[in-house]
Amino acid sequence: MELKPVIMDSGRIPWFYRPNSATGKIFGKKALHLDEDTQMVIDYMDYPAGFTTIDHKHLSSHGLFVLEGQLKVDEEYYGPGTFVWFPEGVIATHGAAENEGVKCLLISNKAFSIEYVGDEKNNTGLEKVVVDIHRMPWFYRPTSTTGKIFGKKQLLLDSETGMEINYMDYPAGFTTIKHRHSAGHGLFVLEGQLLTGGDLYGPGTLVWYPEGIEIDHGATKEHGVKCLLISNKTFSIEYVS
Repeated sequence: MELKPVIMDSGRIPWFYRPNSATGKIFGKKALHLDEDTQMVIDYMDYPAGFTTIDHKHLSSHGLFVLEGQLKVDEEYYGPGTFVWFPEGVIATHGAAENEGVKCLLISNKAFSIEYVGDEKNNTGLEKVVVDIHRMPWFYRPTSTTGKIFGKKQLLLDSETGMEINYMDYPAGFTTIKHRHSAGHGLFVLEGQLLTGGDLYGPGTLVWYPEGIEIDHGATKEHGVKCLLISNKTFSIEYVS
C-alpha cells in the first residue's frame, strides 16, 4: 500500500465542545492525530476564559504549546510560543485566565488518560518543564546533501519514547531532497506556507508523514516557513538516491 501524508487543517475541523467531567466547565478540542503505532495524540485545544481544571495527573507525559492567549498553570501564566511539558504522574491544574481564553496544542508521548487526585500531593519529585521559544537561540546548520541552511530549536527529546518536538525555521528557498525517516512525524505550520509534495499548506495545518514515507519539504522561493516538528519516537533520516 502506498504511503501518503495525512493533512489536517485545523481551520476546517469543527470544534467539539464538552463539559469537563469534574468541574462541568466547557472546553473545546479538535483531534489532529492519534498515532496507530504509539497511541500518542496531538489535539488542538480551546480553553475559554475562566476555564480551569482541578488537580489531576496523566498516565503519559504530555505538553501544551501555547498558540493564542495566556495558559494558566498552577497560578502561573505563559504566553504564545511557550511549551510546558508535564512528566508522567505530575499533579497540576491548567486552563485560561479569567478574562481571556487560550488556544494550544496538546501533545502526549503515548496513550492519554486522566486521573483526578483530590487532596493527593505530588510525591514523584518531578516538575513541569517550561520552554519559551523566544528566549532560545536558533541553531542554524546546512543540510548534509544540499548545503542549504535551516534552523532548529529543540523543545523536547523524550527520554522514555525518544519522541522529539522541534521548532523549525525553513528560510525562503530552503527545500530538502527526497528522504524518509525512522519514525512517523508531523509538521504543524505556525507561520508562512509549508511546501511538500508540490502542495502548499498554511498556518494551523498539520501534515503527518507515516514512518518510511518518501518525502520532500521546505519553504517557497519567496517566503520562509516556521513549524513544529513532532515525531512519535526516535527520529533519524535516510536520503533516497
